[in-house]
Amino acid sequence: MKVIGIKGNYKNDAKETPSVYLMADSSLLKDGKPLFLPDFADKFIAHPALAVRINRLGKNIAKRFAPRYYDAVTVGLCIEAHDFSGSATIAYDDSIKNAFDGSAVLGDFIPVENCNLSDNTVLHLEQNGEVISETLLADMILDIDSLIEELSKYFTFKIGDILFTGYRQDGAFPLTINSTISGKLDSLEVLHFKVK
Repeated sequence: MKVIGIKGNYKNDAKETPSVYLMADSSLLKDGKPLFLPDFADKFIAHPALAVRINRLGKNIAKRFAPRYYDAVTVGLCIEAHDFSGSATIAYDDSIKNAFDGSAVLGDFIPVENCNLSDNTVLHLEQNGEVISETLLADMILDIDSLIEELSKYFTFKIGDILFTGYRQDGAFPLTINSTISGKLDSLEVLHFKVK
């Protein structure tokens, strides 16, 4: 199983070319478990993203067939260790900032047939009951099907793989200890967890 993250992928960001990074399966945090902020950074930034669950084995998938390869979506957060300074013992590249344990938070998955994935679909994020981010899927540069087509040129998708479809830079927000985060896909709450 692999977790694929996309940085960017929203119009009007300073960098309009989406980029790809990989995370280990231990990066996933799900089932409403609390996020314990690690001690290797002082500032952690959350980036809301639509997360997609892959349900078929596939390689070199044409865009018109892409909908056959995912069966559920949810609201997710890609967590970045914003001020990660590294270690005196070993050198890390920038990928560690986004790929540490618990850095890919998932809400409860909704079957695709039970939700409306249109250009008008909005991801709502709240921290302690206050709306802090709203993301319109229509603003994505590459939609789900286009991402699957492009990425499947390089990666074989397997059942259970997770794809975070990208985030808006201006939709990010800092995480604070003892806060509660919730997320909705339109009006349906699918994400709820505490930051410790």
